[in-house]
Order: sequence, then structure tokens, then C-alpha cells
Amino acid sequence: MGLIELVRTNLLWAEAPYLAFALVVLMVIGWRFRWRVLAYLAFGVLCFCLFFFRNPVRRCPEAALDDAVIVCPADGKVIAIDRLPPGEFAQRVAIFLSLFDVHVNWLPVDGTIEQIVYTPGTFGFARRPKSSVYNERNEIVIQTPAGELVMVRQIAGAIARRIACWVKEGQQVVAGRKLGMIKFGSRVELLLPEDAEVNVKIGQQVYGGQTIMGRFVRG
Repeated sequence: MGLIELVRTNLLWAEAPYLAFALVVLMVIGWRFRWRVLAYLAFGVLCFCLFFFRNPVRRCPEAALDDAVIVCPADGKVIAIDRLPPGEFAQRVAIFLSLFDVHVNWLPVDGTIEQIVYTPGTFGFARRPKSSVYNERNEIVIQTPAGELVMVRQIAGAIARRIACWVKEGQQVVAGRKLGMIKFGSRVELLLPEDAEVNVKIGQQVYGGQTIMGRFVRG
């Protein structure tokens, strides 16, 4: 992604416009009154924000050809793959997003948004397993055309304090499109039914909208 494209498509303008405005004002004040340290500091923070709010275009050709493919919902490192008690969701894959990962979230499957549940909570360290119970979170349930249910759980971390969700209940969605973002360090969990094959490993670096997390085993 070139510099012009990075600035033009950046989510900073839409998701944190007041922050961008404040930083520009501080830069101007610092330069105008010769407070160089303030001007340079504000410029540095603005550059970091542009890096953090980058909005890359991703493609998963396999998902476009096969609706059994499950696309990765977030950039980051796989930190847990768990079996859950019997129910609609029998498997959970947890991804930790550092400050340096892209923080946009992607839709893992085609289907319909069945439910969106936002739960207020704390802002503990997102690597901890209990963060999915105690931290602020947003749960998005998608039903595929074949009837499977998949959940993407956006979890705020110690630094991330805002969850953005760009989809609505009842909306028809396509795998690999963007669903929202979490600002400044966080965790995303992908919850899957029993009849899903997980093809990633703990410790693996994955990329939202691009990496294949697994596939549904049908028939």
C-alpha cells in the first residue's frame, strides 16, 4: 500500500476524526509558537494513528468459489483453539491483535446476520482467556445459506476501548467483507459448530479476509 493510498483509504478520518483534528491543531500550535517538541510529538502520534487505522483490501479467492470455506476474521496470532461444551458452538479459535496488527475485522462466511449482542465490561489484558467473559465485547452471529451458525466475538483489551460494528441484524453478508474494527489492541474469537474443520495452529500468524481458518464438512 503506497503512502497516498494509505492516507486516502485510512479509517482515521471516519472512526476518530476528533483525534485527527486535535493532533493537527497541536501540530499547528506547536509550530506557530515554536514549541517544536509539541509539534513533533503530535506529528509522531498522527503518523502512528495513520498506521494503526490502515484499511487494506484483502481477497480470499477460495471463499469466492466455495461457500464451505471459513475466512479469518482478524489479523493477529492464534493464541487458543478450544473445544467447548455441547451446544450451537463447539469450537473456539482466539486471535490476539497487537498494536501493530491491522484492526479491521472481516466476515468469515456468507450468510445473514442473525444476532448482534453488545455487552459492557472491563478492559483487562486481552490475552487472558477470561477476557471473553469479563471484557467489553460484541458478538455477531451469522447463519450460512446451509444453516450453520458462526459467531465472531470482538473483545476490547487493556488499551482498546472502543468496538465498531458496521453490520446490522438481518443484513445479507459476504465472506471476506469488513464487519467492523476494534481500536488499539484487542482479541477476536471465532466460534464454530461441531461440523467445522479448523486448519490453523496455535502460534500461527493469520490475516483477516485472507487466511483460510477452516471449512465446513458437509454431506
